[in-house]
Amino acid sequence: MNSTESAKRSSGKRPNKRKFTGNMYTRGKAVHSVHESLNNSASGKKIQLQDVDSSFIENNDGFDGYRVFDKNVMFTNIQNFASCKKCGGDITLTEQCVRGLSSVFSIQCKNCNDLCSFRNSKMLSERKNIPEINRRFVYAMRTIGQGHAAMTTFCGVMDFPPPVAEKSYNNVINTLLLCSKEVAEASMQNAALEEVTLTNSSDIIIS
Repeated sequence: MNSTESAKRSSGKRPNKRKFTGNMYTRGKAVHSVHESLNNSASGKKIQLQDVDSSFIENNDGFDGYRVFDKNVMFTNIQNFASCKKCGGDITLTEQCVRGLSSVFSIQCKNCNDLCSFRNSKMLSERKNIPEINRRFVYAMRTIGQGHAAMTTFCGVMDFPPPVAEKSYNNVINTLLLCSKEVAEASMQNAALEEVTLTNSSDIIIS
C-alpha cells in the first residue's frame, strides 16, 4: 500500500488538509507587528488615548436634569458633611411624603431646629401642584409602548416607590393626548403654509 492509499479514509475520500494558522513563533511576530502598526499610525494613537473601559462621562452643565441615587447613601453623606447655615449645627435629612417618583424632603438643624423643605422635582400647571417627574415618567413609558402595569413592575424591580395611581395616570394620558393633538395640527398647518409659499398655489394634492 503506497502513501496515497494509506492517506485515504475508509470512505475512499482524501482527508481535508488542515489550514496553517501559525505557531508560537509566527503568532508572536504577528502580535508584535499589530502593536507596531498601532503605535505608528495616527488612528492607533487615538485608540490608545481613549479610555474604552470607562463608562463615566464628565458633565459640567450644572444642576439640570434628573439622576437616580440610593437614598441611604445620599442622606448619610449629606448629614455627615453638611451643617446648618445659621448656627453651624448638625442637620437631619428626612423624606416627608411620596407621590409616585415625587418626594418632599426636609432638612432640620439639630441645634436651632431651623427647618426647610424641598421637592425632588419641578412642579407644573398654574397651581404648581403636578410633579414634572411623574408626568415625564408616564410619557417615557408610553413612548416605548408601555402602560401603568409596566410602570408598576419597573418601579418594583428598581426599588422605586410605586408609580402614581391609575386615575392620575389616566389624567396624564389625557393631557398628553391633547398636547400631542395640538402639536400635530400645528405641524400640519405649518407644512401646508410652507407648500403654498413654495408653489404659489393653494391647490395642494396629498399623495
